[in-house]
Amino acid sequence: MRLVSLTYAAGLSSTGHPNIDTALPLPEAFEIPAATVATIREAKERGGRVIAVGSTVVRALEGAAARSGVLEPGSGITDLRIGARHELRVVDGIFTAIHVGGESHFELLRAFVPADLLGEALSYAETHDFTTHELGDAMLDLPSRRLA
Repeated sequence: MRLVSLTYAAGLSSTGHPNIDTALPLPEAFEIPAATVATIREAKERGGRVIAVGSTVVRALEGAAARSGVLEPGSGITDLRIGARHELRVVDGIFTAIHVGGESHFELLRAFVPADLLGEALSYAETHDFTTHELGDAMLDLPSRRLA
């Protein structure tokens, strides 16, 4: 396992007001170092997984890759909204807080896990008094992959 970093200017993810939340997240700036890109490429070449720690990391990496179709080092701004129909190019899994339905972060999780399974996880969390959002309990979402 190797850890690498990037910089992401995260904004507001939820206000609690459904009409406002549909416009979130707003465009946000990122900077991805060359060393981070090199490590991600090495992991992919070895058949390893890229696990993002937090939804903001997913937005930065996927937003950067969406610009040219390939992840490159550098800085930019992303307005990418990630959801169930988004085809992930860089990130294979996510370690993140438990997010509730309707939030942009919950929708992002649907790129990794089907909505019914997320619903079961959220129900379990609520039943067992887990806390949600950024300062709450966390979960690891890893889509299953077929072995060749």
